[in-house]
Amino acid sequence: MVISPSPSQLAPDAVPQDPFGASSPAYQRLRERTDAALASPWDGELDRFAPWLEEQTVAIEQSLHLLKALRVGPSDIYAVANGRIALVYTQIAEALTEASHIAEGEGREADWTGQQNLIWEQAQAFWSRCVRGCSTGGAHLDAWDLRCRNGLADSEAKTAPSRVPESPRQPK
Repeated sequence: MVISPSPSQLAPDAVPQDPFGASSPAYQRLRERTDAALASPWDGELDRFAPWLEEQTVAIEQSLHLLKALRVGPSDIYAVANGRIALVYTQIAEALTEASHIAEGEGREADWTGQQNLIWEQAQAFWSRCVRGCSTGGAHLDAWDLRCRNGLADSEAKTAPSRVPESPRQPK
């Protein structure tokens, strides 16, 4: 028997299924909040970017608050929760990158212009936590492990040009 992944499983922005049964109320609320944020991507209209960014920021803040409640729970749920937050950060970073290019092309300035590297770094940090948790969590986390590793590689690639190499320390 050959198992072939469906096209939705191959999509780089796909959200894997939750690998565990009943979870905590905090995780359920975090999942609902991140799913709602991911279901409302930016429409590409620069005039509507700031309100969209505010909504996404509120979703992140609420999710981070809920994540604190999961720190003492099962590590697999905590790892996946980090991946869900990373997905929202990635969506914000991609939209911010696009909006910054559009604004620059139109000669507009906004307080969010050029801030995408900070958001890519946040995404990278959450992808990294997801990878660490999933890599030690067992086979039931394989789909999330792959998704988080892909997300981490993508966010590292986005932040790599902005990194300044450390200079070698000179003896005093």
